[in-house]
Formats: sequence, structure tokens, C-alpha cells
Amino acid sequence: MKHHLGLDYTIPVGDLAPYFEALQAGNALASACGKCGHVAFPARAQCGACGATDLRWKPLTGRAQILFRTDAASSSYALVKFDGADSSSTVGLCNPEQKTSSGRLAVPIGDAAGLWLTLTDNKGEEDER
Repeated sequence: MKHHLGLDYTIPVGDLAPYFEALQAGNALASACGKCGHVAFPARAQCGACGATDLRWKPLTGRAQILFRTDAASSSYALVKFDGADSSSTVGLCNPEQKTSSGRLAVPIGDAAGLWLTLTDNKGEEDER
């Protein structure tokens, strides 16, 4: 069964503008709860742990460990935990031919939506294998 669905939409960034600006520069900026200390990446406007809205920005290294990975012919994705964050994230893999267990946040290519990860070796360098 073939089905095509096309959606054009704009996400209002509002209070999360610093997070989206950091992503476009290839930087990881998490939200940290001022009440319970929970660190979320991707950033949230409200704490996912306690519901508080007293949040501050916390820069992260951009490094992530792969928890689970799925590969298909056309794309590869992973569930990852970014260093310094308490939450996990789903990311697209920029270089899925690499089979390492860690990576670094990547700048989205073109109009690609979502978070992207370049897989690296265990030292944080791009895997040249």
C-alpha cells in the first residue's frame, strides 16, 4: 500500500529559542530544572520530572552514548543519552556505516528535521574505519 502525507508547519520556538539557535550551531543546550535539578536534552519549557517551569540553560558537550539502534536501507536512527542529560533522545545517524557506540551532536543537513548524531570512536573523534 502506497500512501504519501506531506505536512508544512512552523514550530513556534518561544522560550526555547536559545535551544534551537544552539542546535543550528551544532551545540547542545539543555534545560535544567531550578526546582529538582532534572536536566533535559532536548530542552523542554516545563520540567518532565516535577512539572516546574523555573528552568535555566545548561551547555552540554554534545557527546552521546547509543542505547539502542535501528538500521534500514534508507536511514538509521538511535536512542541515545547525551552526556550530562537525565533524559534520552531519538537521533538520526549521519554516518550509519560506522558501528561505534558513541557520537557527537551534528548540525542538521539542509532541511533535515530533528537531532542528528555523527558516530565517533571512543575518544570522541570521527571514526575513520
